[in-house]
Amino acid sequence: MQKETSPNVERAVTFFAQAGLSRLLTRLREKYIDVGQVGGQIILQDSTPSERREIASFLGKPPYRDANIRVRLIDIDKALQHSGFACTLPDLLHAFFPDQSLVTRPEQRTMHATHQANFRSALLSIASTLPQAGRGRLWLEQGQHGQEWLFSRYKNTTKEEQEQQLALIRYIARVLDQLPGPDTPERLAIFAQRTSGNPHTLDADRAAGRLLLLALSDLAKDQEQDSVTSGTFLQDRAQELRLYNQAGLLIDTISSSVAVFSLAGACSLDGIPDPLLTAAGQRVLLLPLRQIQAWQSVLPSRTDIYLFENPQVFEEVIAHIQPDVPPPTLICTSGWPSVAALTLLDLLMAQSPDNRFHYSGDFDVKGLQIAAYLMSRYPGRCIPWHFDPAAYLQALQTGGVSARADELAMLQRLPDVFALLVAVMQEKGMWAYQEGIARVLVEDVTRAI
Repeated sequence: MQKETSPNVERAVTFFAQAGLSRLLTRLREKYIDVGQVGGQIILQDSTPSERREIASFLGKPPYRDANIRVRLIDIDKALQHSGFACTLPDLLHAFFPDQSLVTRPEQRTMHATHQANFRSALLSIASTLPQAGRGRLWLEQGQHGQEWLFSRYKNTTKEEQEQQLALIRYIARVLDQLPGPDTPERLAIFAQRTSGNPHTLDADRAAGRLLLLALSDLAKDQEQDSVTSGTFLQDRAQELRLYNQAGLLIDTISSSVAVFSLAGACSLDGIPDPLLTAAGQRVLLLPLRQIQAWQSVLPSRTDIYLFENPQVFEEVIAHIQPDVPPPTLICTSGWPSVAALTLLDLLMAQSPDNRFHYSGDFDVKGLQIAAYLMSRYPGRCIPWHFDPAAYLQALQTGGVSARADELAMLQRLPDVFALLVAVMQEKGMWAYQEGIARVLVEDVTRAI
């Protein structure tokens, strides 16, 4: 609410405006806000003769000789109080600048500290209402992303934002004590509907879903969640799956799938061979995650397994395989490996220490990043397949795409095994694609039969 201005203050405003002293009041206002009281002095630089005359007259001082004049705030305040205006300097500043706050720096610091203290108190209050031995309280009080992290993250946001976050935190802390557990699992969407009224509330791309995953990672007994707790969990869906499974939350296992050709066999969780692969013969199977999770083991046709980034290259290679010759196992990731793809690859690696992957993809940032990721995930057992300067230059013969400088610079972050290839790619400044070496890949696979 705007403060009502008295007649005396209105007369003071009129006087200073007509005297052309708005620049003086601007400087006085800045000083007052800075020190938090009527104190200190300002220097009015390059003052005009009119300004010097009016200020000296108002203060009852001899005319100023220097263009840079010093004015004490206390002198202005006393002159205002003992003149016909009978008001204070803060009164005048409020009225002269009605649309600008006159909250001082010390007051701002006090308000800021109070704002933060109120948020911390609200966080502590949430924890105090939860069961002493419950997961919600344990997360808030001891979790890496509990109340200390939340306080640090949101202490300086607006009150409205803090209220939104507090409501979110209350919800997550509450549902942590309602998790179904692995013995009595419940589907994530059903759980979200039951606890919030919205089946999408806990989706991983929503604020509540992200906070739930952070809380679950804090509570997980398995300390392998480094990439999750560092804030990169959204980049690795497999990490999310482990957290959901530990909490007894089931997610969609149909949408994630992987294309496979020529798997030799698989055993279900009860140890019985799955007839699906026998019946498939030399057909391409699009396996959903649900199917792969029903297997305890998977057998490749041969120990050398070939991985393709692009579906049409995958199909081109299959088209050149003779139907009467048992081919090696071929897998298409269709870009970055899905959870289904990674789950299948993990099973193949676990099946025998002799199994190994040969990965081929595009000659661009993503293609090389996928190769580096798979090599890191399966150290010593995933081999870059035609990721070399010769293959790159051959792929360029059928065309390429100009690369931006910032994208080319990202190649420097790749492992040293790609150093020679990266140097040539940066020299050419072009991306090339797996389709450009399809013939070479066909020859490799048919030669391996």
